Amino acid sequence: MAAIAALFSGRRGGDLGLGGILALGTAVVAALYFISAPLLTLVLSSFRGPEDMLPFEDAAVWTLGHFSEVYTNPVLYKEIIPQTFVFAFGAVTFSFIIAFTLAWLVERTDIPGRNFIFTLILFPLLVPTLMLGIAWVFMFGPNAGWINQGIRFIFGVEAGGGPFNIFSMGGLIMTQGAALVPFVFLLLTAALRSMNPSLEEASAASGASPITTFFRVTIPILRPGILAPLILAFLIAMEQFELPLIIGLPARINVFAIRIFFELSPDTDLPVYGRAAALALPFLGIGILLLLAYNHMIKRADSFVTVTGKGYRPERFKLGKWKWPSLIFVGVFLSFAAILPALVLLWTSLFGFNAPSLAALSNISFTPYIELFQEVRFYRAVGNTFVVAGGSAVIVTLIGAMLAWILVRTKMPGRSILDFISFFSIGIPSVIAGLAAMLLYLSTPIGVYGTVWVLILAYSYRFAVTTRLNRAGLMQLHKELEEASYAAGGTWLTTVRRIVLPLMGPSIMASMVLLFIIGFREFTIPLILMSEDNMVLSVILWRLFENLELSKAAAVGVLIIIFVIPIIFLMRQFLLPKTE
Repeated sequence: MAAIAALFSGRRGGDLGLGGILALGTAVVAALYFISAPLLTLVLSSFRGPEDMLPFEDAAVWTLGHFSEVYTNPVLYKEIIPQTFVFAFGAVTFSFIIAFTLAWLVERTDIPGRNFIFTLILFPLLVPTLMLGIAWVFMFGPNAGWINQGIRFIFGVEAGGGPFNIFSMGGLIMTQGAALVPFVFLLLTAALRSMNPSLEEASAASGASPITTFFRVTIPILRPGILAPLILAFLIAMEQFELPLIIGLPARINVFAIRIFFELSPDTDLPVYGRAAALALPFLGIGILLLLAYNHMIKRADSFVTVTGKGYRPERFKLGKWKWPSLIFVGVFLSFAAILPALVLLWTSLFGFNAPSLAALSNISFTPYIELFQEVRFYRAVGNTFVVAGGSAVIVTLIGAMLAWILVRTKMPGRSILDFISFFSIGIPSVIAGLAAMLLYLSTPIGVYGTVWVLILAYSYRFAVTTRLNRAGLMQLHKELEEASYAAGGTWLTTVRRIVLPLMGPSIMASMVLLFIIGFREFTIPLILMSEDNMVLSVILWRLFENLELSKAAAVGVLIIIFVIPIIFLMRQFLLPKTE
């Protein structure tokens, strides 16, 4: 027992006790299970066949047939790989240009209303991307899109479609890029905020113009802190499923995530789990390579840190005559990314899919809401959404806090491996996580498949963010506080419960809020694991849209916005930095 305790605690192994050993050991085993078990099942399934049976049925055999079918198919090389990379590269480029401009304006200039702008930019993070995609289709559909109708009316063009066609690679790139902006913006503001402006001030004092200073001083200093978010954004764009499903599929754009999903849900034949798994493996390999590159950039960023113990206050650039153009730029983006989608959904839910006009105001109808409130499945979906998002957030946060304590406070062998595995979860695309969970729980006779429990278990692999948030919170607590508790006779469990967790409250709450948001807006995993008993709001929204019940779909979107508004205040308190 002492040897096991020493494994976790290093110098003060005896402080753990049996309860501490069990708690930490359970956390390690649970983390490894939630991440490794589904992925191991995925790998093994890719080698099991034939196609007309589950990979782990008794009659299944080991085979390379799935790989042969997938990687000898010319569609993979002519369509899937090129279109996936064009889509991801284009979306990241578009999002970076917008996000960096917004981050610079908010963090380094005197633009008015910075707090309001900061919060509104992050609003799309709170709602399902699926919902934003549907709203953008309503606005920019080539024939019936409201923006297109308005432009054609203004210029007197009565026939034909356009001028915008959202069902194209350009439309897909712009919408996905806009959806990525809040995430990239959040990472870039952190980099800008942590940069000591004295180097810029020295450049200015030497007579350099603001443009010269920006390109020869600011950008080189920020380069590692910029490249790391770009790699992470590219990884996230590669795994996207919602917008390629809504916008890319009608345009015959075939990306990895869509191909994997349709191997699981073909129009005619039975699902081919092994072929889907074989297709997912290189996708997963790309994620690992990108994460390794990300870790390398983060280490380089640490070597470029310019914040010291001396206090400093960045001098904000005065926009002067550029104030109004900057506000117009911010307003146009916020209108496209947040305000107009919300208004379009509200209008569609009340007036149907008709372009706004004074005549339409007399046709207001609350029928979509009344019909939703009369359906049992809607109430079940609301309850399931909160239970799954909240349950998975609690599980992952508690395990992440234990992992953070092991990484910060112990000398356990293999800590770096545990750290990488926990961070690796961010590189697992949702479509692969859903596929892996399906294969695992179809093959395991524990009776959770088709219930909300399978969703809670499937969601509970995202340890990357919570482990790092809790590590940061724990590193701010001096270990003398824990040692004083041990000296007074307190056990490890008592010390953690009465000292560590209360003092880590902000980081723990930040983790729970962020994970709840991610779980609340998740669409891909519940779509893959869908049953009548575990339906969530995002899947209800998709099924209504797919069945062309547009007003009811919009009503669900409006209700989702209402549900997440309280989360904005929690996010502002626990997640968002206080700007001046």
